[in-house]
Amino acid sequence: MGTIHRPDHQRGRTGRGPGAAARGAWVIAVAVLALFAPPSAGASEAGWAAAGSLFLPGIGQVANGETAKAAAHFGVYAASVAAAVYYVEHDDYIEFDDRYDDDDRVITTNRASERAELFGRAALGTAFYSSYDAYRTRRMQLGNRGYRTPAPPDTLADLARAPFRGEYLTRWTTLAPLAVAASTLFIPVEDSWVTTTDDTITRGEIAAMTFPQQGAVAIGEEAFFRGVVNNSFSHSFGEAWGLAGSSVVFGLAHSGDGISAAPLAATVYGAYLGWLHQRNDYRLGESVAIHFWWNVLVSLSALRYGPEDRTATVGISLPF
Repeated sequence: MGTIHRPDHQRGRTGRGPGAAARGAWVIAVAVLALFAPPSAGASEAGWAAAGSLFLPGIGQVANGETAKAAAHFGVYAASVAAAVYYVEHDDYIEFDDRYDDDDRVITTNRASERAELFGRAALGTAFYSSYDAYRTRRMQLGNRGYRTPAPPDTLADLARAPFRGEYLTRWTTLAPLAVAASTLFIPVEDSWVTTTDDTITRGEIAAMTFPQQGAVAIGEEAFFRGVVNNSFSHSFGEAWGLAGSSVVFGLAHSGDGISAAPLAATVYGAYLGWLHQRNDYRLGESVAIHFWWNVLVSLSALRYGPEDRTATVGISLPF
């Protein structure tokens, strides 16, 4: 997800590297918005507002007359990019492709790399959310005229609270996929991804950073791929074809590099989240909750062990 993660026995988690969700996502998403925008003038306005803020957070908000919000979106994005670049330029920063040893299933990381990852995800999540916000606002300003699907109802506060709401965490449609994610905590060490660090950071510190990082991923990706693309496609092509198209777009935004989710796996998972989105009257809360906790659980599973543990007795050992 981006980052949808898969259990380790299905080739690991999705990308902890900044490029995993970003590679291809910009070109694909903008092309989709440009080529498949609904034919009505109002709908086209909403699509172009979304495309503008995807390119540069805040542009769509300016077009919608919300200059204060535009400044906030751009400010968060610019600060996140600047922080990510700062850590990338550290001498000890480890390039994404050098962090993952597919043969031995070892992740090698340190503080600079993890901080760059955190701020890179924040920047990408801001762009995705800004696109959704511009799209949502424009549709509401136009009274949702010309659309067969509801205008996106969820605010940023709604999305931020979603992973912690009992309303979602007690549904079988949430618990079933999360049970699969939780099963990764029981994969034997010899079959798991393991993490090794230098003395600048501990696995416990990485675990703590997992929560804000995956919050940015879950909110941003669900807001854009479901809130914008699935909603717009479902209007334009009907729910069945709209779900299929948005799921493919989600899959193509995942590269399969390193331990990133492969396009096919991301497409299937995107179809499930998109189906829930439609089933819930185009509300994003349950999809965000699943996306967040799936990523967190599977991320923590790769932090249980270091390479040295492969010679020790297998057991469950969370990093805190």
